[in-house]
Amino acid sequence: MKLLLLLFIFLPQLILSQVGVNTTTPQETLHVEGSFRVTQTNSVTPVKLTGLDVNGTLNDVNIGKNLQLSGNILNATGQGSAYYYVATKSLPGGSSGDRFNDLFLDLNGLNDGKTLFRLTDRTANYEITGITGGTDGRHIVIFNVSTSNLKFYDEHADSLPQNRIITLANAFMTTAGYGTAEFVYDVVLQRWVMIAFRQ
Repeated sequence: MKLLLLLFIFLPQLILSQVGVNTTTPQETLHVEGSFRVTQTNSVTPVKLTGLDVNGTLNDVNIGKNLQLSGNILNATGQGSAYYYVATKSLPGGSSGDRFNDLFLDLNGLNDGKTLFRLTDRTANYEITGITGGTDGRHIVIFNVSTSNLKFYDEHADSLPQNRIITLANAFMTTAGYGTAEFVYDVVLQRWVMIAFRQ
């Protein structure tokens, strides 16, 4: 009976205790001060990665959308810069010449990972003078999903300076109905630079 009582008192402390190797003040369940080695791992197929944080604590590492761990091999999934995540932006309206200054595409929010932006619901020609949310190197493609023409203005004063566009011809560029315009944001210029245009 005394043995059972002692077990009930001391066993939880043993289970919940921290063990230190080369340290008398362990900070985790197992705290190793210095290097460590793991051997005999070839028989196990890993399903997650681990890494050290700034405190030296070993934790799981989240794998991003562009990587995949399968069969002990970490591969790019093809969903990086060459893979276009698509968002749709409705710009309803039927007045020819409707102008969208500082167009909000929620680039730093809901559409943070999106690259291709389908602009829909236009029934008349429209214009874009700038796009909000530019960050250095951000790559976007605007796709006019309409038979209405879309005009992009170069350095138009109706948009804030940091949202303005530099076009290929340093003048306005207009689609003939369906068309695409590709941009990269340059933080030094603080402009969206048009790098490709297809009517």
